Amino acid sequence: MSEIDGAEMTNGESKGKFKFDSTMRRDEAVAYFQAIVSGLKQGTIQFKHGDKSLTVNPAPTLEVSVRASRKGKYQSVSFEIGWRPDQENDLEITS
Repeated sequence: MSEIDGAEMTNGESKGKFKFDSTMRRDEAVAYFQAIVSGLKQGTIQFKHGDKSLTVNPAPTLEVSVRASRKGKYQSVSFEIGWRPDQENDLEITS
């Protein structure tokens, strides 16, 4: 299942959501994660589904959360990567 809420502008900033749930082979999942890693390195990750797309621009400093669990026969790993746009320091001090 995938879902994209189209981008919109609010106070000059773009907003949007992308959600994707699927069962796939491990090599297919690896390809998705490699594309995400490549996008992190380049500073732009674009998600597309049909005629809708969402682009995010990771900041140089990221917040990273990794969780792993095993419960009976079910095992999972989840990753969350977030950031806030770097704010320029516009402080000026003169004498």
